[in-house]
Amino acid sequence: MDGQSVVQYARVGKETLAPKHVPRTSVAISFGSPASDSGITRLDLNDIFIKNQQATFLMRVAGDSMRDAGLDDGDIVLVDRAVAPAHGHVVIAVVESEFICRHLAREGNTLSLCATDPAVADIHPREGQEFQLWGVVTTVMKSLPV
Repeated sequence: MDGQSVVQYARVGKETLAPKHVPRTSVAISFGSPASDSGITRLDLNDIFIKNQQATFLMRVAGDSMRDAGLDDGDIVLVDRAVAPAHGHVVIAVVESEFICRHLAREGNTLSLCATDPAVADIHPREGQEFQLWGVVTTVMKSLPV
Protein backbone atom coordinates (compact mmCIF):
# COMPACT_ATOMS: atom_id res chain seq x y z
CA MET A 1 0.00 0.00 0.00
CA ASP A 2 1.04 3.65 -0.34
CA GLY A 3 1.29 4.47 3.38
CA GLN A 4 -2.47 4.71 3.84
CA SER A 5 -4.40 1.95 5.49
CA VAL A 6 -7.63 0.84 3.87
CA VAL A 7 -10.43 0.07 6.29
CA GLN A 8 -12.58 -2.82 5.23
CA TYR A 9 -16.10 -3.00 6.61
CA ALA A 10 -18.03 -6.22 6.44
CA ARG A 11 -21.58 -7.13 7.19
CA VAL A 12 -22.98 -10.51 7.96
CA GLY A 13 -24.22 -12.04 4.76
CA LYS A 14 -22.96 -12.45 1.21
CA GLU A 15 -22.06 -8.91 0.24
CA THR A 16 -19.43 -6.55 1.65
CA LEU A 17 -19.30 -2.79 1.54
CA ALA A 18 -16.79 -0.92 -0.56
CA PRO A 19 -13.83 0.39 1.51
CA LYS A 20 -14.97 4.02 1.34
CA HIS A 21 -18.48 3.34 2.69
CA VAL A 22 -19.15 3.53 6.40
CA PRO A 23 -21.71 1.12 7.85
CA ARG A 24 -25.03 2.69 8.84
CA THR A 25 -25.24 0.84 12.13
CA SER A 26 -22.71 0.21 14.84
CA VAL A 27 -21.88 -2.87 16.82
CA ALA A 28 -24.09 -3.07 19.89
CA ILE A 29 -21.40 -4.65 22.05
CA SER A 30 -17.73 -3.76 21.85
CA PHE A 31 -14.63 -3.74 24.00
CA GLY A 32 -13.02 -0.50 22.82
CA SER A 33 -9.51 -0.17 21.49
CA PRO A 34 -6.97 -2.66 22.85
CA ALA A 35 -4.42 0.21 22.86
CA SER A 36 -6.45 2.36 25.25
CA ASP A 37 -7.64 1.81 28.77
CA SER A 38 -11.26 0.99 28.00
CA GLY A 39 -12.33 0.54 31.60
CA ILE A 40 -13.37 -3.06 30.96
CA THR A 41 -13.08 -5.25 34.01
CA ARG A 42 -13.44 -8.97 34.42
CA LEU A 43 -17.01 -10.17 34.75
CA ASP A 44 -17.73 -12.71 37.43
CA LEU A 45 -20.45 -15.03 36.14
CA ASN A 46 -21.26 -16.04 39.70
CA ASP A 47 -22.20 -12.43 40.49
CA ILE A 48 -24.26 -12.13 37.31
CA PHE A 49 -26.19 -15.40 37.30
CA ILE A 50 -26.17 -16.90 40.80
CA LYS A 51 -28.33 -15.37 43.53
CA ASN A 52 -28.15 -18.26 46.01
CA GLN A 53 -24.66 -19.73 45.75
CA GLN A 54 -25.17 -22.61 48.17
CA ALA A 55 -28.43 -23.65 46.48
CA THR A 56 -27.52 -23.30 42.78
CA PHE A 57 -26.50 -26.25 40.61
CA LEU A 58 -25.59 -26.89 36.97
CA MET A 59 -27.45 -29.56 35.04
CA ARG A 60 -27.27 -30.63 31.39
CA VAL A 61 -30.52 -30.89 29.43
CA ALA A 62 -31.24 -34.19 27.69
CA GLY A 63 -34.03 -34.39 25.16
CA ASP A 64 -36.16 -31.97 23.15
CA SER A 65 -39.44 -31.83 25.07
CA MET A 66 -38.75 -28.23 26.23
CA ARG A 67 -37.37 -26.87 22.95
CA ASP A 68 -40.12 -24.24 22.59
CA ALA A 69 -39.12 -22.87 26.00
CA GLY A 70 -35.57 -22.36 24.69
CA LEU A 71 -34.06 -25.49 26.25
CA ASP A 72 -32.34 -27.72 23.72
CA ASP A 73 -30.61 -31.08 24.10
CA GLY A 74 -27.12 -30.48 25.52
CA ASP A 75 -27.83 -27.03 26.99
CA ILE A 76 -26.61 -26.33 30.51
CA VAL A 77 -29.11 -24.87 32.97
CA LEU A 78 -28.61 -23.19 36.32
CA VAL A 79 -31.05 -24.56 38.85
CA ASP A 80 -31.74 -22.60 42.03
CA ARG A 81 -33.19 -24.72 44.83
CA ALA A 82 -33.83 -21.65 47.02
CA VAL A 83 -36.39 -20.16 44.61
CA ALA A 84 -39.96 -21.15 45.47
CA PRO A 85 -41.48 -22.91 42.43
CA ALA A 86 -44.49 -21.06 41.06
CA HIS A 87 -46.99 -21.55 38.25
CA GLY A 88 -45.25 -21.03 34.90
CA HIS A 89 -41.70 -21.58 36.14
CA VAL A 90 -39.47 -24.04 34.35
CA VAL A 91 -38.60 -26.51 37.07
CA ILE A 92 -36.53 -29.60 37.69
CA ALA A 93 -38.61 -32.25 39.40
CA VAL A 94 -37.81 -35.74 40.62
CA VAL A 95 -40.42 -38.20 39.39
CA GLU A 96 -39.87 -41.87 40.19
CA SER A 97 -36.12 -41.30 40.83
CA GLU A 98 -35.63 -39.45 37.53
CA PHE A 99 -34.91 -35.75 37.00
CA ILE A 100 -37.50 -34.14 34.71
CA CYS A 101 -37.44 -30.59 33.29
CA ARG A 102 -40.91 -29.12 32.62
CA HIS A 103 -43.13 -26.08 33.06
CA LEU A 104 -44.93 -26.12 36.40
CA ALA A 105 -48.68 -25.69 36.09
CA ARG A 106 -50.69 -25.13 39.25
CA GLU A 107 -54.47 -25.01 39.46
CA GLY A 108 -55.53 -24.70 43.06
CA ASN A 109 -53.85 -27.58 44.87
CA THR A 110 -53.28 -29.58 41.68
CA LEU A 111 -49.81 -29.65 40.12
CA SER A 112 -48.84 -30.67 36.61
CA LEU A 113 -45.53 -30.80 34.80
CA CYS A 114 -45.98 -29.76 31.18
CA ALA A 115 -43.59 -30.08 28.24
CA THR A 116 -43.68 -27.56 25.40
CA ASP A 117 -43.75 -30.45 22.90
CA PRO A 118 -47.45 -31.37 22.47
CA ALA A 119 -46.45 -34.98 21.72
CA VAL A 120 -45.13 -35.36 25.29
CA ALA A 121 -47.80 -36.15 27.89
CA ASP A 122 -48.18 -33.94 30.95
CA ILE A 123 -47.16 -35.44 34.27
CA HIS A 124 -49.76 -35.40 37.04
CA PRO A 125 -48.40 -36.67 40.35
CA ARG A 126 -50.35 -39.58 41.77
CA GLU A 127 -50.75 -40.55 45.38
CA GLY A 128 -47.86 -42.75 46.47
CA GLN A 129 -45.70 -41.71 43.51
CA GLU A 130 -42.24 -40.31 44.22
CA PHE A 131 -42.53 -36.65 43.28
CA GLN A 132 -40.44 -33.66 44.37
CA LEU A 133 -40.05 -30.16 42.96
CA TRP A 134 -36.25 -30.06 43.12
CA GLY A 135 -35.45 -26.55 41.86
CA VAL A 136 -36.25 -23.70 39.46
CA VAL A 137 -34.33 -23.16 36.21
CA THR A 138 -33.03 -19.59 36.26
CA THR A 139 -30.56 -19.53 33.34
CA VAL A 140 -29.92 -21.47 30.14
CA MET A 141 -26.44 -21.65 28.59
CA LYS A 142 -25.99 -22.73 25.00
CA SER A 143 -22.89 -23.69 23.08
CA LEU A 144 -22.65 -22.28 19.59
CA PRO A 145 -20.93 -24.18 16.81
CA VAL A 146 -17.46 -22.84 16.09
